[in-house]
Amino acid sequence: MERKCFAKIEFRVVNGESCRVEQDIKLKNICSFLPSEPVTLFYEYPLKVIIPSSASDSCCQWVYPITFGGGLVEGDCMDIIIRISRKCCVLSTTMSSPKVYICEKGKDSQQHTKYFIDSEALMCVLPDPLVCYEKSSYIQSQTFHLESDGNLVLLDWFTSGRYSCGERWVFTKLKSMSSIFINGKLQFRECQNMQDTPFVSLKAANKSYDIIGTCIVIGPYLKFLYSEMLSKLGKCRAYGEKPDKESLFAVSPLHSNGESRICGCIIRFAAVSVPETIRRLEELLQPLFAIIGDNPFAKK
Repeated sequence: MERKCFAKIEFRVVNGESCRVEQDIKLKNICSFLPSEPVTLFYEYPLKVIIPSSASDSCCQWVYPITFGGGLVEGDCMDIIIRISRKCCVLSTTMSSPKVYICEKGKDSQQHTKYFIDSEALMCVLPDPLVCYEKSSYIQSQTFHLESDGNLVLLDWFTSGRYSCGERWVFTKLKSMSSIFINGKLQFRECQNMQDTPFVSLKAANKSYDIIGTCIVIGPYLKFLYSEMLSKLGKCRAYGEKPDKESLFAVSPLHSNGESRICGCIIRFAAVSVPETIRRLEELLQPLFAIIGDNPFAKK
């Protein structure tokens, strides 16, 4: 049964007091954001949105979009809009890996999300990895509209399928596109189209790797984070040092159009398992956890 639904969420600051949390000295021990609350929260079946007040130890609001049935069935189409006003901090995460179930009639499962991030606000999208079942077909788009000093952390990653059960790279199609606009101008677009071709299969192309993904960090308030990522991952290995075969992580700086100044970074990675990937992501994102109030990959 096809299911189509729409959701809209909006956050605004309601308290002018600074959010003080124990943070690294680089952040001057004071959070740059203010306490906020959802002023618009609308969703339709089969989607449900949970915003627990106890999820975070900081002023960051945690948002959990949940799909009844645990995932998307053939023909599902989810449209979601999230707006965060000035000085708000919001994390969108999941309670478990989102799933896309089998598609037998040639129809795609789809999810399209638009984010509007105001001045001096931070949006973090840190879900568990997407799991596409055998013969599933999925299309996803994420579009971010940032003000010039808006901030974004985006993690977009997926598994080869239920690889612990031997189901590896047997989904029909996975298309994912992430677009970032700053002051109305397209600054960055990342597209992935994963499907077999007449020349090579997904299984052959990805060899032993079961996790593929990207992590994008952009914005002036996150300079401390992307600078450290560029430093850690960008340095050359010592002569004769072999790469880690369990996980491959590569980083590139991001520049605004027509400017030489670095405004963020993108990390592309491949790994053999979810636990190994989470271990590396936790190392890289550790400085962010004080701002959002906890580690979203833990306690699951």
